[in-house]
Amino acid sequence: MQTSVLSYLEDMVTKLPNKVAFFDLENQITFLQLRNRAVDLAFEIQKKVIDRRNPILIYLPKTVDSIVAFMGVLYSGNFYTPTDIRFPAEKVKSIIETLNPTAIIVNSKTKEKLQQIEEKELDNLINIDTVEISNRYGESKELISKILDVDPVYTFFTSGSTGTPKGVIINNHNIIDYIDWAVDTFHIDESTVMGNQSPFYFDISTQDIYATLKTGATLGIIPVTYFAFPIKALQFIKERNINFLYWVPSAFVSIANYDLLKSIVLDKVELIMFGGEVMPVKQLNYWKKYLPNLKTIANVYGPTEATVNCTYYIVDREFKDSEMLPLGKACENTGLLVLDDNNMLITDAQPNKLGELCIYGSSLSAGYWNDEEKTNEKYIDNPCCRHYKEKIYLTGDLVYYNERKELVFAGRKDFQIKHSGYRIELGEIENAAMGKEEIINVCAAYHQKQKQIVLFYQGNIAEDEVRNYLLSVIPKYMVPTIYYNLKAFPYNDNGKIDRKKLTEEYL
Repeated sequence: MQTSVLSYLEDMVTKLPNKVAFFDLENQITFLQLRNRAVDLAFEIQKKVIDRRNPILIYLPKTVDSIVAFMGVLYSGNFYTPTDIRFPAEKVKSIIETLNPTAIIVNSKTKEKLQQIEEKELDNLINIDTVEISNRYGESKELISKILDVDPVYTFFTSGSTGTPKGVIINNHNIIDYIDWAVDTFHIDESTVMGNQSPFYFDISTQDIYATLKTGATLGIIPVTYFAFPIKALQFIKERNINFLYWVPSAFVSIANYDLLKSIVLDKVELIMFGGEVMPVKQLNYWKKYLPNLKTIANVYGPTEATVNCTYYIVDREFKDSEMLPLGKACENTGLLVLDDNNMLITDAQPNKLGELCIYGSSLSAGYWNDEEKTNEKYIDNPCCRHYKEKIYLTGDLVYYNERKELVFAGRKDFQIKHSGYRIELGEIENAAMGKEEIINVCAAYHQKQKQIVLFYQGNIAEDEVRNYLLSVIPKYMVPTIYYNLKAFPYNDNGKIDRKKLTEEYL
């Protein structure tokens, strides 16, 4: 019985000790080297942190050293919270204040930066550059033996769609449950070379890291800066023989919009998957056209509270540019409920009936760090389970079943508006607009004071032409009256369109 994700690493140390597990632009590390460095760090942590199950902040660049830090924290019996050295000072301060970490792992450079942010001498810092060699690697399994499957692995602070930071607690059995399914479903094995795009504080990276540890695959950490110059990201993928890409849609969209796959052929890539926001079919069709050996395309969905994903759809048919990919069906060992406004169950025998998607199962998070009020608000008793207590998570996402009994995303509850007496899903407007060939990116919003629908878009097309096109494909009451043609969209830390910034700047 596996009770710790560290069992994955221990297995690979036995099976594939000298195989490269992770690499970045400058460094690489084998499974054995990773285990040994992590154990050294664990004993260093235990000098400062006596108890177990404590939060430890990671303040490092996104490199191989971050992976060492994560594993070292786990071997020490504690859990980690990744942050980003590019975060504004106020955001870092806010996380530290909420988390109250017992220790912070830094390197020589980030140590100085963090002390400037805090404006005081910090006595709980552990410098990963100066960790002493312990030679106690034979004790690694003893360290693991003390870990329970309910012990936390990490806390991710995510703003979601609301802009309010929440610390989501994910434990060992959450990850083991999810990773076992992901590895089996997407056939990840020791021949797989994944290309990491997402930040380590975003849940997509959970699959990247722990699928690598479970299977003996290899994970290439693509430099963050390369996604600002995506031709470099493609060169990195080609040169390092990466064959598996799990990214947020905006990263795929950017490369498609620049038409970069014509000049760099990614003939090793066999699987692409995307999640975190809606993937436009127009840009997906572009990727399909230029990947000669593509075997699998997966659209996955899930909030951080569900560990990584709770639904998946393996693309099995052609879609027009104006169509939307379905969310598909539940991941294994995951329960899904679609509830109407009266908490009544909507089934797949009721096509096109809108409801809120709710989740339960072993991959469901325990709740939010130091926020009982928010936890009780979002994790409620299952109204369909009348004979014992069972928690479900309210995603805030609106979905419906299509005629194929597939779940389809309709938008956020907080993106649903009432306009001219009609209930309107802003996502439906966005999807319609993406059907116009010249439009490469969109975001719909609602101007509350003026009671007008607003469309932000990117593309070489006049506002009148956009409006006339929308009049031909959606009802008149849904057609926006205000248009902003942007040169570029703002994105948040997770690579999603920053709706909050758009509305603050323009509305």
